[in-house]
Amino acid sequence: MELNTAASVISFLSRIEQESADFYNKWANEHEELREAFLSFARDNKKHEKNVRRAYYSVVSDALETNFCFDGLRADVAVPFLKKDASPSEVLEASIDLENSLHAFYSEAAQMSRALFADVPRAMERVAKSRKARVDQLRSMLVTK
Repeated sequence: MELNTAASVISFLSRIEQESADFYNKWANEHEELREAFLSFARDNKKHEKNVRRAYYSVVSDALETNFCFDGLRADVAVPFLKKDASPSEVLEASIDLENSLHAFYSEAAQMSRALFADVPRAMERVAKSRKARVDQLRSMLVTK
């Protein structure tokens, strides 16, 4: 799916943050060894969504929205579906893929909006940085399994 407007990007980010929070909550309950990190990720997702949405609504007006386009930004991020008995290693690998996809999406969206916005790309860059740190944390958890 291609996203063209700032509103569509923000709507997509809100949805994917909630879906990925649900993913982390589900697997935190399935695997004790993932619980602490995954519950923290789920809480952070809600903060990420709130911060990006707040930055967006503080600067966007109807006139601005109708004149700005994210040219070719693809919403190809999807929360993975895993079978009920997925192992902790499978969950960690799927999580790494998810976080890499989200990092790339946030980075690209921030870059595309930099010329018009100030606060929105900064908020997206903070989330991208957080996502990159999660990848490192998840990889270290995978190595210890």
